[in-house]
Amino acid sequence: MNTTVNPQRFQAQEISLSPLARGQSAVVLGGLRIGRVSHAVNGEGKTSWLWSLTGPSCSSLPRELRMCGEALTLADAKLQLRHSFDSWLGWALSQEGPVQWHWTEAPPERNGHKEGVAARAG
Repeated sequence: MNTTVNPQRFQAQEISLSPLARGQSAVVLGGLRIGRVSHAVNGEGKTSWLWSLTGPSCSSLPRELRMCGEALTLADAKLQLRHSFDSWLGWALSQEGPVQWHWTEAPPERNGHKEGVAARAG
């Protein structure tokens, strides 16, 4: 479902991970699911972490903004996702009003705990 969201709701907020299934987590910010991080193993047994932004609508975004990527470690995947989200947030705030959003609520917390991710990049 598409809707609009005021991007100011995301300022000064931390990203957290909420487990979905083995090796997969929703990325949550401000009560909304903004993306996903998944652990992958290729045919040669090499592992990587795939990330994607799934909340922000892609229709009118700057071309250079990465909406997905791959990293060798979970920590690197979190940092890449955070950098991409912060780039999107900068663009969204420059729109001076609500922006398109793929509406998904955050999954419920498991055991009352969410895993913190990197602090907002400067």
